[in-house]
Amino acid sequence: MLQKNLRFIGNLLIVSVLSVIIVNISSLPVYIYLITANWFTLLVSFSLYAVIIVFLYNIYKTTAELRQFDFRPWRARLNKRALLLMVIGAVIIVALAFGYAKLTAVWHITESGNERALDLLLRKNPVAMTLDAVIFGPIAEELSFRGFFFSYVLSDQYLDREYQAATIVINGLLFGYLHSGNSLVPLAYYTLFGMVLGTIYLLSKHDIRVNSVTHMLANLGILWLVPS
Repeated sequence: MLQKNLRFIGNLLIVSVLSVIIVNISSLPVYIYLITANWFTLLVSFSLYAVIIVFLYNIYKTTAELRQFDFRPWRARLNKRALLLMVIGAVIIVALAFGYAKLTAVWHITESGNERALDLLLRKNPVAMTLDAVIFGPIAEELSFRGFFFSYVLSDQYLDREYQAATIVINGLLFGYLHSGNSLVPLAYYTLFGMVLGTIYLLSKHDIRVNSVTHMLANLGILWLVPS
């Protein structure tokens, strides 16, 4: 049992490092249209995003197959449970965002670096950043943070609930840290954000499409409904 737990911890450490690298690579298209935003740079950026998403899906699919991790392919049929999970997950995350916005306003909490950068980019390139935040970013993040991460850690040897719970928590903390840095309240918010998505992924029986749409709907709701 001790050896199994040590392997599990080792897998968590390895996949955490790999996920950080993959997420940083997948954000490269943003920097292209940050230099100058015109039709050509946007076309190049979103074309590169499409290539990266295909690449990330193949990494996820290959990892799942090698580690004997059950997952739902893109062409599998969505059922009512999947649609319900999308809506419930998005509503919970938007509710968290409302609570977070209220806390930051009442307690005068400084925005995290990620939030300041996002606000700046939205003002500078609203159309491009909206497409990034609502479509490309969520898909890329879910393929790396949930698809690759969970399929690497939760192989057929680690399907017990305690391993699943530990994976959700660590994955959420990593997601939170990369979105907030060391700021405590933003870290708590983004960690819960990530934990909701990790839970949705397991409840949907490893359907990355459910996670992607949930993340997309949540980001759209936050952009439209939550005061900045």
